[in-house]
Amino acid sequence: MEKCLLSSDWTLLGVYVRLKVLTFFTVKAVEQGKGRRNTQAVQQPPETDMMAQYRGIKAQYQDALLFFRFGDFYEMFYEDAALASRELDIVLTSRPQAKNSERVPMCGVPYHRLETYVARLIGKGHKVAICEQLEGASKGRGLIQREVIRVVTPGTFFEAERQEGALAALCFEGEQIGMALLQLATGEFLLLEASREELPGVLSRFRPQEILLQEGQRLEALPHYQPFIAEQPAEAFIPEQALTLLADHFGREAIASLVPTARQGLVAAGVLLGYVKETQMGFLPHLQVPKQESRDQFVFLDAQTQRNLELVENIYQGTEEGTLLAVLDRARTSMGRRRLKRWLLHPLRAVTPIQERQDAVAELVLKHSLRTRLQEALAQVLDLERLTSRITSAVANPRDLVALRTSLAPLPLIHDLLSATPIPLLHGLGSQLDVLEDLHAEIQRVLVDEPRVTVKEGGLIRPGVCAELDELHAVGQEGTGWLANYEQQERDRTQIGNLKVGFNKVFGYYIEITKSNLGAVPLDYQRRQTLANAERFITDPLKAFEQQTLLALERAKELEYQRFVELRDQVATQAARLRQTAEVLGTLDGLASLGEVAASQGWVKPEVSEGHHLTITEGRHPVVESLRGEFVPNDLHLGQDPSFLILTGPNAAGKSTYARQAAILVLLAQIGSFVPAETAHIGVVDRIFTRVGAADFLARGLSTFMMEMMETANILRYATSKSLVILDEVGRGTGTSDGQAIAQAVAEMLAQEIKARTLFTTHYHQLAALADRIPSMANARLAVREEQEEVSFLYKVVPGAAPKSYGIYVAKLAGLPPAVVQRASELLAQLEQEESVSPVGNARAEVREVPPPSGWLRREALVARLLELDPLRTTPLEALELLAELRHLAQSSSRSEGWEAAPVMPFSKQSGKG
Repeated sequence: MEKCLLSSDWTLLGVYVRLKVLTFFTVKAVEQGKGRRNTQAVQQPPETDMMAQYRGIKAQYQDALLFFRFGDFYEMFYEDAALASRELDIVLTSRPQAKNSERVPMCGVPYHRLETYVARLIGKGHKVAICEQLEGASKGRGLIQREVIRVVTPGTFFEAERQEGALAALCFEGEQIGMALLQLATGEFLLLEASREELPGVLSRFRPQEILLQEGQRLEALPHYQPFIAEQPAEAFIPEQALTLLADHFGREAIASLVPTARQGLVAAGVLLGYVKETQMGFLPHLQVPKQESRDQFVFLDAQTQRNLELVENIYQGTEEGTLLAVLDRARTSMGRRRLKRWLLHPLRAVTPIQERQDAVAELVLKHSLRTRLQEALAQVLDLERLTSRITSAVANPRDLVALRTSLAPLPLIHDLLSATPIPLLHGLGSQLDVLEDLHAEIQRVLVDEPRVTVKEGGLIRPGVCAELDELHAVGQEGTGWLANYEQQERDRTQIGNLKVGFNKVFGYYIEITKSNLGAVPLDYQRRQTLANAERFITDPLKAFEQQTLLALERAKELEYQRFVELRDQVATQAARLRQTAEVLGTLDGLASLGEVAASQGWVKPEVSEGHHLTITEGRHPVVESLRGEFVPNDLHLGQDPSFLILTGPNAAGKSTYARQAAILVLLAQIGSFVPAETAHIGVVDRIFTRVGAADFLARGLSTFMMEMMETANILRYATSKSLVILDEVGRGTGTSDGQAIAQAVAEMLAQEIKARTLFTTHYHQLAALADRIPSMANARLAVREEQEEVSFLYKVVPGAAPKSYGIYVAKLAGLPPAVVQRASELLAQLEQEESVSPVGNARAEVREVPPPSGWLRREALVARLLELDPLRTTPLEALELLAELRHLAQSSSRSEGWEAAPVMPFSKQSGKG
């Protein structure tokens, strides 16, 4: 037995080695072939018609992998084969393209697994051109007609689950950008406008896999996100051409109403529509009429804020684990999950729609039975949006229509449950829900319960749907009885007891007789095939039966396919109704998910208003709590006074978590969710900014400090008094003096001029003295318990400023060697003693004033000063200093009494308020 196993192992090893060697030499042949094509070719043997056909089609799609249909496989040749074999981990082999000619590298995949392999290639950033046989193979037909029926790109592949197929086009006009976004999986078509500074945030919210740009234009590198870029010819961006294309597809009235407010977005939409028509050809899903997204409808979240708050993907792996979406996602449908994600990235700004969602969530929290019954019904609903796209693009198979039938079955129950509730939003969803009973009944009438996946192999249509089909099926059933009778008849006639009638796809029907009985074979038997132990024969009656039966079988398959296509087309005409129902179910599922989380976690309904206040009692960070199982709750109060909280304390004591927690609770409230707190009163915000850490952005040659300054400058430029700003340790990326100066300047502008609600964490304890001078500022710190030489972090926020940073204790916790910790303690004591007697340190305790500039009190001088600046030669520190200077200039030019000096706070060790 051991010897046998050993022999088997050696055999497998030999096969493996031979495959590797074959692959190696085939790849070499490809590489050598590339070189030979660049030289004058010697006389080559003529290639086959099929390979000539392949080369002609491939020449039209040189930037894509060509999947060339050949029978039951899609074949790839030459460079495509070498690339696909590596990316798909399939065997690379070869075949001669003609007699006595060189072997052609090739590989292939089964036709019924096309979506799986295309998904893998698209996921790696490749384009795939699918070339189909447009006619069946038959004897004497010659070369089969083949054409590319679809080009699949990263933005246009929507068939696979969780593959959204998001596609965007950008139309630049100065500093403003018109943008169109198309989700082929759902048919949603959006128009947006953004500035160049806002563009990364917009793209980060929607994450299109593919972006269309005009030839010659470039998109700056986006942090943590690299879409596929497809350049389009300049003529595609001609407004008249783009608008005409849209009007022809959606109707002139629908497009004309959008022209005054979204012209650039419409141009981008026209480019998008032209691209998907060109690539998807006859497989273009049903698209909704483009609609404009209002900038003022949603809270703006820039790319850094989305990432810092870990809303839909975590910072480290880029996955959903440990995100706010993961906490909230109790959805039962794909539509509901997409809706939750959309809500998280698009919090509402208007109080009324927020309160409507809150009331719906509250009803679902209060009425456990209603929520449970709705969720059980929703769990039976599959992805209606994706199914609709598959049906309207003619890629749906019979199983897809069965999935649609299954999904429509629970709709009447959902409608009845919603209609019975008095809550306006839930009742309104019930009114909008089209239960589509006619579609359900038609699919139920036509399709069998468990049809085959393939559409041309029969086994799809119920009896009674088509009379001709029923007759053909009857022929097949009668044929089974006829074969049994004929087999018995021939046994009796020949006296051969083991005679049997069989069938295979190659030879058709036959009579099989073992060699020991060949002497009894009648003269009318015609030999068809010889086997090792038997002979196979055919007779005239069996030939006639075969012809009749096979013709009936083929005709039945044709009829079933025709009837299935008719049903699919019939359903496709109802795409608008299907999408409306899908939208209602997605919203309902999102609300039920929020209700489930609130009920199970004990969250409370926040009070939302237009005010400036932000008051949270015993608030908790939902993600940290879900991961750790416990959390120390904290209070927060921001309003007109104070609106700016300076938060100090040791590293690892919870400052950043507390600051992020505030932003997340506000965001939850503004999507209509309950929040993890005892009470919450929240005045809505227009924007949420977070600057929490900054990794080196080497791709753009930017250091940590440069990124920090750019993000801070963006906040100072766009924040308003209605914004919420989270700033974590501004200025830490440069020298201590520079960092403190920048941090103070930024804090003063936010507190005194912008007046945004701000949480400002810092290790510059001297900044706590700002709260003595600026009424809108207050101090808070993370509580620490010191007992002898031990320090305990309590994770509790209390009034006042932290007396020190406890950096050495944190270093000890991190595992620094004891000798290093001891030495650091000695040096710290020495430095503190020197600072206490330093005349420089005493000088810092004095209030200093910045002298007013001379000669720049007029607006003309302000413009002249701006023209003197060279942005390419201005350091980040100089930029912030110039910003402060120019702002004072602008203020002074509007006053009749000259310029008012701005005091600079001393870096004292006073604790400030609290």
